[in-house]
Amino acid sequence: MENKAADGSKLTDVVVIGGGATGCGLAWDLALRGLEVALVERGELASGTTGRFHGLLHSGARYAVSDPVTAGECYRESLILRRVAKAAVEDTAGLFVFGDGDDGAYLEQWIAGCRRAGIPITETPMAEAHLREPALHAGIKRAFLVPDAVCNSIALCASLGRGAQSCGARMLTFHRCNGIKIRNRRVTGVNVTDVRTGTSSSLSCRMVVIAAGPWSGRIAKEAGVDLSLDLVRGAMIAFRGSAVRGPVSRLQPPGDGDIILPRGKMSIAGTTSVVTDDPDDRRVDEWELELVRKQIGAFISGLSDIQMAHAWAGVRPLYSAGQSAGITKKLDSHSWTRDFTVLNHESRDGLSGLISIVGGKLTSFRLMAEKTADAVCQALGNSEPCRTASTGIS
Repeated sequence: MENKAADGSKLTDVVVIGGGATGCGLAWDLALRGLEVALVERGELASGTTGRFHGLLHSGARYAVSDPVTAGECYRESLILRRVAKAAVEDTAGLFVFGDGDDGAYLEQWIAGCRRAGIPITETPMAEAHLREPALHAGIKRAFLVPDAVCNSIALCASLGRGAQSCGARMLTFHRCNGIKIRNRRVTGVNVTDVRTGTSSSLSCRMVVIAAGPWSGRIAKEAGVDLSLDLVRGAMIAFRGSAVRGPVSRLQPPGDGDIILPRGKMSIAGTTSVVTDDPDDRRVDEWELELVRKQIGAFISGLSDIQMAHAWAGVRPLYSAGQSAGITKKLDSHSWTRDFTVLNHESRDGLSGLISIVGGKLTSFRLMAEKTADAVCQALGNSEPCRTASTGIS
């Protein structure tokens, strides 16, 4: 293919906007398929939502009742990531615990949902559960071992970036996208600024993919595309010391303050779910800290005696195709789908050369990237298969 743009500048096959797990995973996937790729990220890799999550590599068990599609995806993808991203994943396994006052009907739905999704769960005698997690509250009556794990998202994106670069991709960190270039209803490139030097430049390309998480709507709007996302801010607390040895979740419908997991010499507890309109909303309100402490304390003992090291928040970008934000916001944000959608803006909006990937979870980033890369390759006439499920990164 001709590698020059109409103005004589170098023509890149694909520009990926966003350096979180999905954007980095997409750059890796496309580069493995032989395409020339440039990734644009306004900060460091994983400096957005990816770097601000709690660290759980989901088995899918959390969504076995509320979101069975996502549950199955998470389980299958978690198995792949254990193989290909070993340096970023700690295979701890985890517990879902059921205690006084919890809903027995939901417990039965959860067991059935895990079976339907193919998620292996094993009820563990309480004596063994307490040996595994000595801090379990005395009120816990049943415990189930699930294949949860802990993921270091910063290390993950660093590995993905190295993998993409080794295949020829350019990782333009600290470059802000200032707009998408369009000519005759076709995307021709992006304008970027190096935020460290203030130098502006232009990248010409055949295709642009927006993989910017909660900022995707703003970037799409600059291209004249309406992309409505439901943004949810979640707060997390880091406690000093190891309160748990693996992820422990309360066996109830997804809610505030129902998970705690180990991260190095700390324990991370969360999370809340607050609807916001600002992708840069990183507030943590006092009521969130109190609520998380209270809720976690219902199944983990001694938390009130552990010092809080710090707290932070990240904004989750959720998307429900065919459902307006106004309708969605009438529902409990915990029930909003965590599934993902690949949007081809040529068929959707009459703007060729632009694709967006929206929704999803960190656990499913590789699958999100694969499906997005499939759409890109179809548009560009590339028939190379996806290799990320069998290619390791270090």
